[in-house]
Amino acid sequence: MLNQEALCMAIGNINEIERRFEQSQNDLVLQTSDFSLQGLKDMVDSEVIDLSPKYQRRERWEIERQSELIESFLLNVPVPPVYLAEEEYGIYSIIDGKQRITAVSDFLNNVFALKGLSEFDDLNGARFRELPRALQNALRVRPYLRVITLLKQSHPRLKYEVFIRLNRGGIRLNNQEIRNVAFRGALNDAIYKASDHPLLKSALKIEGPKSSAYQQMQDAEYVLRFLTLKANWENFSGGLSKSMDDFMLENRHAEAEEIQNFMRIFSISIERTSQLWGDVAFQRWDGQRWRQQALAGLYDAEMISVSLLTDDQVNSISKKRENLIEITKILFENPEFEEAVRIGTNTPSRIKYRTENVRDMLLSLA
Repeated sequence: MLNQEALCMAIGNINEIERRFEQSQNDLVLQTSDFSLQGLKDMVDSEVIDLSPKYQRRERWEIERQSELIESFLLNVPVPPVYLAEEEYGIYSIIDGKQRITAVSDFLNNVFALKGLSEFDDLNGARFRELPRALQNALRVRPYLRVITLLKQSHPRLKYEVFIRLNRGGIRLNNQEIRNVAFRGALNDAIYKASDHPLLKSALKIEGPKSSAYQQMQDAEYVLRFLTLKANWENFSGGLSKSMDDFMLENRHAEAEEIQNFMRIFSISIERTSQLWGDVAFQRWDGQRWRQQALAGLYDAEMISVSLLTDDQVNSISKKRENLIEITKILFENPEFEEAVRIGTNTPSRIKYRTENVRDMLLSLA
């Protein structure tokens, strides 16, 4: 039998579990509806559904896969539901199902011709307007797509959690792709705008929209990484990915002036980094040459360190740039520093260690 203390603890745990359960029921407010394909197309055309958020980059479905979806509707095969989030400005963003809605909207708007159909192979090469009239009418009216909407009073943290769990299957999104939808708004837009800096694009080898780092939104994640660590690198408690989520959540309603200040600090820091290290910024010296690959750990150290300097100090160091490059090489002779920028880079001790080393190096030249 349980003693009195254990019994009290068990009851307390049950009460806490029940409280959290009830809270989750209240924090996530859902609405379920069935929409015709024509209805979804009309919502996209009128921009009620924002199909292409300003910095939405992922376009992964080929024509064959879009055609397969249309064929599923013709065959009356069930299609997974779409998840939307109601936004503040009277529009809906897509949490899960962007490619399905895109395929429906594009096909009904005659953007592409069917390709690779197996059951309706006679329709290959046909656009919507070229289908038999009966099929056109059937596609407009008969198939319904289940749409589950997270209403705007839902807690943002739960919206993010829904997005994570929905994207554990199929084409899995990375954390920054998830943030891009879950934390849409002025701050998110500003981060993506700031990510278009020449040094960052060069360091990440972004040459265009098809570059891997661009499609995976690494440039935006680097901006957010800096903003997250800038304020608390000395007392960082760990869990960088979650900390970046928390930063977006805490600042989702930031005023324009505060967002401008975040971007000003980032802009100053990356310009200073470019001024001091040039095209070897964020790169590791291997004893023979600079490895032309950006290290996130070195990015942290260089960006945060230069943000701590005064303009006079930066100007003084820039006059000794050759010396700075040589001393930076020497840093990599220290195995502890090498590990701090390459291995287990997101631990509090290593973030602090590498940043202090780069900061002290810069101050020695100021």
